[in-house]
Amino acid sequence: MTANTQSATAQWRSTVPLYIHLGFELDALDDGRSQVRLKFQQHLGNSRGDVHGGTVAAIIDAAMSQAVRSLVDLEMGVATMTMNLNYLAPAKGEIICKGTVTKRGRSIMFTEAEVFGEDGELACRASATYRILPKTVYDKKTQF
Repeated sequence: MTANTQSATAQWRSTVPLYIHLGFELDALDDGRSQVRLKFQQHLGNSRGDVHGGTVAAIIDAAMSQAVRSLVDLEMGVATMTMNLNYLAPAKGEIICKGTVTKRGRSIMFTEAEVFGEDGELACRASATYRILPKTVYDKKTQF
């Protein structure tokens, strides 16, 4: 499944053109957990041929925000408040990011994520805080 298609098991909970542009694929989304995949493309790489750190940051934000969105009404908005990334190893080839909500509140949620390269090595670990926005603040658009 690509970012502009839907699967019977996992559907994007928000419309984000960047997901399509980068080629994110949603493998799983349920009950505060998500898994997002990205096939390596040279234009998303760094000077060494690994996945660029900015690309890694983008997939992490996507995975964690979707995990949050899996726990809130579709009409609610989600905004990244803080995000901390620890790059542990080069992200090589196709990458997989697993996002998890670790603490759920009514207006703020805490999350963690891990990114693995196609070699299975843990490339990055992250944490973030997301603000839940009421319907009146966020104008919901068409889903993927």
